[in-house]
Amino acid sequence: MSRREQPSAFDQVSEFDRGRIVAYRDCGLSFREIGGRVGRNQTTVMRICDRWMQEGTSDRHGRSHPPQCTTSLSARTIRCHLQQSSLSTRRALLGLPLMQNHGRLRRQRCDERTMWAVEWNKVVFTDESRICLQHHDG
Repeated sequence: MSRREQPSAFDQVSEFDRGRIVAYRDCGLSFREIGGRVGRNQTTVMRICDRWMQEGTSDRHGRSHPPQCTTSLSARTIRCHLQQSSLSTRRALLGLPLMQNHGRLRRQRCDERTMWAVEWNKVVFTDESRICLQHHDG
């Protein structure tokens, strides 16, 4: 069957074709042979046959997820239900509450590190280059 004659990948397999697929499989044909006769992909044939073997039916599944269920409730009703359940909204802290001792310790730590800039000026940063001060490295 040429590509133009084959149905689109998104075409639904009719109930009649699903029955033919199961019957061909019962007769012992391979998935490839069945796909050629029915004009469907080998994977589609395998999926239909697997469903027949496991569930005893070749019917299509409706959808893979439950239908969306929404109700029309006002925001006030939802708020009341949440309050009755002892649930309420809370605003996140913008920062941790600091005591005077925390501030003093933070300033002390900063004061200890003010001299680090002078010490770091003596450090040589290299880009993966070897530096030998004692002898020639060749």
